[in-house]
Amino acid sequence: MGFPLTAGGPPGDRAPGLGGRFGGRTLLLALASATLLPGSAAGQWTEGPGDIRAEVSTGFSVGSHSASGAALDIAPRITVDVVLKRQVHDSWSVFGGYYRTAFGCEEGFCTGLDLSIVGNHGVLGAEWTPELSWLRGHPWARAGLLFGSTEAGMGGDSPQFGPGIAIGLGATVPYGRLALLPGVSYRWLSANTTSRSAHAVALSMHLGLGISLSGG
Repeated sequence: MGFPLTAGGPPGDRAPGLGGRFGGRTLLLALASATLLPGSAAGQWTEGPGDIRAEVSTGFSVGSHSASGAALDIAPRITVDVVLKRQVHDSWSVFGGYYRTAFGCEEGFCTGLDLSIVGNHGVLGAEWTPELSWLRGHPWARAGLLFGSTEAGMGGDSPQFGPGIAIGLGATVPYGRLALLPGVSYRWLSANTTSRSAHAVALSMHLGLGISLSGG
């Protein structure tokens, strides 16, 4: 049995229009993906053990909350990731940072409410980058453990700290010391409160910018 939710999202955190914003972001992702092909204008992105990079990504997430009584809600909100990454092997890096995951809830017990589910988590994880010489860019897969809280505006209950899991796929498209970082991710988030147990699931599409802080 689900539990009613009450409006508790951050002021002004409303769902963006699906037309213009998604159209523009889809175009950016398409252009970034195109630069992965051989012969693109992408500059050299030097990589090696010991290299340190900072990354900032933003995009949109949709998701579901177990207490809403609804399936996946197509009500996007803005998601932001900030990480610091260190390469420890030719194909492996470790990273840590901050994930803000947000999505809207409009169905089930959320019907008629302007509600946002917002997770704030620290993350520690690892990234695998296979070596594919025929690509100018570098595909990657990453996974991380999260720890933080997920707020859902549930009747004034305080959110409890809990774990989460994040899995992502994407590419690094280099431009000298900078790089574009298109990607997608899946996140499972504990959303327990002081009175009940719950969880949230989010699917994200994002575009980031990376900068090399060492080497090259």
